[in-house]
Amino acid sequence: MDNLQPNTCQECNKPLNGRVDKKFCDAYCRNSYNNKSKRENERLIIGVNQSIRRNRRILKELSPQGKTLVRRDVVESMGFNFNHFSSLYRSQSSYYYMSYDYGFRALIDNGKQKIQIIQIQNYMGSFDPWQHIKK
Repeated sequence: MDNLQPNTCQECNKPLNGRVDKKFCDAYCRNSYNNKSKRENERLIIGVNQSIRRNRRILKELSPQGKTLVRRDVVESMGFNFNHFSSLYRSQSSYYYMSYDYGFRALIDNGKQKIQIIQIQNYMGSFDPWQHIKK
């Protein structure tokens, strides 16, 4: 028992006083420690969410009236990431890749890659992944 070192705060390494099982010296250190570990575990999620929000901002900026046609290189030059979207909407002829309430579909117009930007509409409703499964 002579070798016992006083416990130290897991965040700031100050000696702890009080309960034997205490891990942090105060609420600030506890919150700081937990926020850091949460950030490390959720770094990928945070990055994808930022990308989807950026995509939405770009789509909204390029289509203030809710529907427009834009060259692919224009959205890419603004930092658009085609790999990140929040949902899919299936129309009769194609898929729209949604970034929350704005979306796009890829198309070829006169040999050029373009995207058609749309704002979500009431008729688009909610997505039912089981609607096309044969019973």
